[in-house]
Order: sequence, then structure tokens, then C-alpha cells
Amino acid sequence: MAIVLGPGISVGAGINIGGGFAPSADLVYNLDAANYSALPVSGSTVVGTGSYPITVSNSTSRLAWGSSNGGVFTFTGADGSTTDVMYGGPNWVTGQSYTVFMVYQASVTVPGRLLNTNDEASKDWLMGLYNGFPDTFYPNFSVNLPGSGADTVWHFGWATWNDTTSTGQLWTATNTQPTTYSYSDTSGSGGGFNQLRMFSRSGGVEVQTGSIGLVQAYSGVLTTADIQGLYAQYKTRFGY
Repeated sequence: MAIVLGPGISVGAGINIGGGFAPSADLVYNLDAANYSALPVSGSTVVGTGSYPITVSNSTSRLAWGSSNGGVFTFTGADGSTTDVMYGGPNWVTGQSYTVFMVYQASVTVPGRLLNTNDEASKDWLMGLYNGFPDTFYPNFSVNLPGSGADTVWHFGWATWNDTTSTGQLWTATNTQPTTYSYSDTSGSGGGFNQLRMFSRSGGVEVQTGSIGLVQAYSGVLTTADIQGLYAQYKTRFGY
């Protein structure tokens, strides 16, 4: 069971003491811009039970941290490839059920991939925005790969993978709490990611401009109550 000791400090899952919300699966990776006042230092450890380091390269200054909405990471600039990158987290390509939770906002100046696996050698994985369109989830097959619906509002997304049933689901929200998943599909070819890469595809191509408030990885499939609890915790920060 979980004991939350003030905001952002938890042990296990299930009991909430003194603020914060503790879902039923462990929060392994918690890259939240609210925990920073600038871009993370490359090699520093990200909050979460996994103690994963983050890699940051920003030689052309396309990455930035901003104070709006309690803290956001942004990516700006023109189309094409980039060497500016930020990635980290677990290698859950196979054998792991998970949930990735992200809050994000598009800037359709450059449409590409917002959150991607850093290493595509085994599986192609992406989430969030694809070519500027929100509510994407592709865990090596299409749970939802949209071709329309671009906007610039804040989006909440929970991408889940059940490794036992080979089922991928995507829960989505903007100004209303989600009550069920928005998209679901099953494929034996599906799976996970090898670290989470922000704002571009592996190799620095398919750049996507925009903003990310947080990226969290949980070591299991979150329940409806978990997802609704997280929405309630973060909705005010992002204007809902």
C-alpha cells in the first residue's frame, strides 16, 4: 500500500497521507517540469522509484523551461531534424504492463512526434501528438493514430499496456474528467518503449514543437479511480 508523505513523496500505493494522490501502481519515473526551475542537468536523477537519469542536449537552444502552468518544458523552432533532445526512463520494450501519463499542449509550427521511444530497434512507440494531432497511442501498432483534430489546448493522456492480454488503451481528457478509455485495441506485436524521448523521433527526426507539463511512467495498468484521481490532482494547474 502507498503512503504519501507530502507532495511528491510516496511509498508503495494506496494510502494518501497529507496531500498528493497515490495510484495503485508504483510511480517509477516522474519527469514533472514543476520540480525544476530550468532544464534538468544531463545525467541527473529523475524523481521516482526507478531512479533513472535523464539525458539532455540543447546545443541549438530549442528546448526551454518555462514557469507557466507551474512549470513546462517547451520545444520551438523550424522543421527538420534536431540534436536538441531530452530522454530518460525505463526500458519496458517487452514483459511489462505499464501506464504512461502525459499532459501536453501542441504548437503546430512543426508537426511530428511528441513522445517517442528513444530506441526503435525493437519496437516503434509513440504517444501524445502525431503530426500535430492529439490523442495518439502507437505501442508498435495503432491504438489511435489520428489524422485530424489539431488544437492548442492542454491535453491529458494515459497510455496503458496490459502485457498479459496484449491490450493497449488510451484514456484522454481536456476540461472533463474521463470515465472510460477513449481507444482500445489488441495485438501480439505490441509492447513498450526503451526510454521516453520528448519532441522528436529516434535520431532527431519528425520534430514536434509544443509544451509538456509532465511525463510519468507507472509499473502497471492504472484503474479508472487512479486516472480520475490524477486528473483531479492536476486539472487546476492546466486551467481546468
